[in-house]
Amino acid sequence: MNPIYKKYSILNYLAFNYAGFASIAIVVFLVSTQPFYIKEVIGIEPQPGTTKDQKIGYLIGLLGFFDETTSMISAPLIGTLNDKLNRLNYSGSKIIQSSSFLILSIALFGYGFINSRLVPDMFIFRCVFAIGVTGVMSMITVLLNELTLSDFELRKLLFWKNSVEYQPVDESNQVDVKTNGKFSAIMGVSTGLGAIVSVSVLVTLPVKLANSWDIDMKWGLKYSYLIVMFFAIISFAMLMLFLYDNNKIPQQELTLDEEKRPYLEILKQGIEFSKHNKQAQYAYVGALVARSTTVATSMFIPLLVYNWYYNVGDCKIGNGNWAGKISCYDGYIFSAILTGVAQTIALVSAPLWGYLIDSPKFGKFKTLALSGLIGAIGNLGLSFINNDFKKYNPKTFTCFLFVSIIGLSQIGLVISSMSVLSAINNAHDIMGSLSGLYSFSGGIGIMIITLVGGFISDYWILGPFFILGLLNLLILVTFYSFMRGENYKQDFEDEDNGVHI
Repeated sequence: MNPIYKKYSILNYLAFNYAGFASIAIVVFLVSTQPFYIKEVIGIEPQPGTTKDQKIGYLIGLLGFFDETTSMISAPLIGTLNDKLNRLNYSGSKIIQSSSFLILSIALFGYGFINSRLVPDMFIFRCVFAIGVTGVMSMITVLLNELTLSDFELRKLLFWKNSVEYQPVDESNQVDVKTNGKFSAIMGVSTGLGAIVSVSVLVTLPVKLANSWDIDMKWGLKYSYLIVMFFAIISFAMLMLFLYDNNKIPQQELTLDEEKRPYLEILKQGIEFSKHNKQAQYAYVGALVARSTTVATSMFIPLLVYNWYYNVGDCKIGNGNWAGKISCYDGYIFSAILTGVAQTIALVSAPLWGYLIDSPKFGKFKTLALSGLIGAIGNLGLSFINNDFKKYNPKTFTCFLFVSIIGLSQIGLVISSMSVLSAINNAHDIMGSLSGLYSFSGGIGIMIITLVGGFISDYWILGPFFILGLLNLLILVTFYSFMRGENYKQDFEDEDNGVHI
């Protein structure tokens, strides 16, 4: 059968990968700067040993809780909106993906110009930010599904000048749903680059601006958010111009039934499908752990560093007051370095995970299980290497080692869970709803790690990584249960043999 999505160009493909790059860069920037933003801009300092102990970890976790509550509510609705727009002959994924960056820019503007109080200002704009992130992340899986079911092949990159005339060598034009590991891996590289650019360029902006413009850290942070706001607006324009436009696809090819279902009926259809599809359920568990890992590395590694530098006194001057624009300068830089190590490992290992996903002897299901095993080793190993519950020196070889292992698992979890979901057969007409539920599951994981991890970090600084290690074990338990299930053999025979549509 011919591909569903035709005339998928090189520019469409580059825009798809840019969407992942830009979204992760913005998310990592905001999450990584939160501990410093709360202190420098909002003015809340930790005061250990007093009755007025203000716990930064708890506040970060509380913000994350409101963020993910908003995300979990909006994710299924945004995903279903994609399916509804497609049935109305609009390009749902293009519209939602692009406009979500505008929503992100509104939130970043609020952080830069309006925020002055934790309540309600910061909570309001964090929830606006959550809606934008949900729109962006939900559509990544939909865009991957469109790419998987398109006529695009990576060989087109070798024929850039003649890409319009170039046709795939495969005359049958069958789309192998199984072998989308290479596309998932390249998206993983794109998101990894986004994270690296974020921690090396965006996250360091406040310090650079404070030094070069001779301003304090507060205004360095506020101006940095405005710069990232313009980055989000530029991203909106680029994606609106170059993302794949599926509204040229005839309606009967986009849906399994010709009847236009009501909005809520489309969502119900996705939920019912998920109840009986093990591949979707496995992808949801993968999303839960993948999203919690991504957020935990961006949130709790900076907090770990912040906690150490504050406890050893490097964030204070002699009289105990904060040192204005140079407060925690070294901690800020080291936080970017340690987070950058995890993201670099993720980046360079992405092709390996893509190879494993496409391998007939291994496949996407086993790759997701392997990612969970490695994640459990990295997180549980990190959480038990320190006897002091209150502080931990991150400037050790073992810390870098386990952070690297966590980074290795992170990218495997992301691309293998996306691959499992986007390769589901005969579900392209409800892929938005499934992607929304996928994001909803990821939101559950993020809520667990931010709320529980944020709370426990005030008492056990490495506690969030212990929670994350347990979540990684959940993947292995789920994989084992699938292996014991009645449909396990058929599920894996379909993967080993390859499924074409």
